[in-house]
Amino acid sequence: MRRFLGALLLACLGACLPGRAQDLIQRRGTTRIEALVLEVRGSQIFYKKWAAQDGPTSVISTAHVQHIQYRSGKRQEFPQPAATSVSVLPPPPAEKPVNRAPNILSIRPGDLLFANITLTYERLLGADSQVGVKVPLTLGVEHSSPRGGLGNHYQRHKTFSTGLEINFYPGPRERFRYFIGPALQYGRFRYQYAEEYLGELDFFGLNLGKVYGNYQESIGQHVAVLLNNGVWYQLGKRFVFTADGGVGWQTKILDKTRKNFATGDLAGSRLKVSGNFNVGYQF
Repeated sequence: MRRFLGALLLACLGACLPGRAQDLIQRRGTTRIEALVLEVRGSQIFYKKWAAQDGPTSVISTAHVQHIQYRSGKRQEFPQPAATSVSVLPPPPAEKPVNRAPNILSIRPGDLLFANITLTYERLLGADSQVGVKVPLTLGVEHSSPRGGLGNHYQRHKTFSTGLEINFYPGPRERFRYFIGPALQYGRFRYQYAEEYLGELDFFGLNLGKVYGNYQESIGQHVAVLLNNGVWYQLGKRFVFTADGGVGWQTKILDKTRKNFATGDLAGSRLKVSGNFNVGYQF
């Protein structure tokens, strides 16, 4: 009798109170879950199934739920999350390949200012070309100057020069590289000094320039040891630009077998500073 009266009382209370007996979780679509919602925390809904409230707690993402209809009559909506747009980035530009050919033949355009023609050959050694052996060769075509001019300038009055340079390239082989190493230079020079100004050369009304006479010569050799450092840049598939600078010690020796006109600048030892830039072809 007591059980019947209790059940009747619960039925009456359920009919008198507003709302539902359970919460309804409406999934996106047509599926819904009868549940006891425990908590909505951020983007997660914690609930127990209504038919198994003593069972484990389940979790569902709000991204999969359209709304919750609580038994109290309250309704909680969950808007459809915006679709994540995937930006399509253009592929990165392909890196230009590094030329791994071991030979480089170069010219030195700056030497043309001193009436010299210079070619250099460099051989790259090692699996990653970390050592270069370079041999320069210079031929001079101008050796005379008026007294007081550039007669003591070795670069302008060399007749022949060569040498040996050892370049060390630290790091992996790339389009831009740094190098450092010793350099040995050897050259021959001939200074011609004009002692007497003879005047202008006029040939049938054509002024051919100044004329000097009574030339005296100084002929000798030049030796220098320097420490070079510089940069290398691969301009394209085959062309290479290099620039280097060096500092060291030089000695000029006049030939004793010749009647040399000696001045204080034509012989002896002193500090030497050099600089070059080369444009080469790699093959």
